[in-house]
Amino acid sequence: MEADVFQGLKQDMKKELTIFVIIPLLINGLFLGLYFSGVGGLQQVVAPTINWLPQNSWREFGLLEQLQNLLLLAVLTILVLGAFRKTGVLDKGIMVAGSIVFLFLFLEEIDYGINFYEYLTGGDSGIRLRNWHNQESDGQQNISRFKQIMDGMMFLLFFLLPLVKNKIPIPFVQDIAPSRWFILGFALTISYARLAHFLDDQGMATINGVEGNLSSNISEFRELSNYYFFMIYALHLVRRN
Repeated sequence: MEADVFQGLKQDMKKELTIFVIIPLLINGLFLGLYFSGVGGLQQVVAPTINWLPQNSWREFGLLEQLQNLLLLAVLTILVLGAFRKTGVLDKGIMVAGSIVFLFLFLEEIDYGINFYEYLTGGDSGIRLRNWHNQESDGQQNISRFKQIMDGMMFLLFFLLPLVKNKIPIPFVQDIAPSRWFILGFALTISYARLAHFLDDQGMATINGVEGNLSSNISEFRELSNYYFFMIYALHLVRRN
């Protein structure tokens, strides 16, 4: 019996290590390796140059942002299915609210389809106000505030809540709180982001005197990890009883 329990715990740990450490490490290692490889063809896979499109749209068609879009779609799909599956008012409300938030994020990421329209038609539509997050309010881009909100939400959800959930005697809170493995995932996400900024600051994204197409958007690497962990958390919410 004890051997079976130990074997079960060992398998659970392997599963958690795979989800929270190995998979994110492989994904981030792949994209960082490609982008900072010093090889133009490999960097273009991550963030390509597409001359007939506005420069701000080039990176949208790289593997990095396309994977972000797939992760956002995955989160959205999980939450929508969860909204139909759940019967409790509070549970259903969380799923619906989450679906709305991630639908907005997905539409913002793809610029409401404008970039794809331009790519398929082979021309510039002339539309410059493509989304909310790149517009300015009070002299500051909305994306700056959005990143602050996102960072704060991830800190509360993936770091603070797992730490204090056992001290909150509310079953619902303990039920929706993520496991402490998310703390490790959150810390590693910050590490990947800092590594990306460090490599960029060292000029490792510059090839033959030309900066890479993520030169002012290095945070895209962190967004990829963020969306991955939101997908894992969405699965947790839907699967719980």
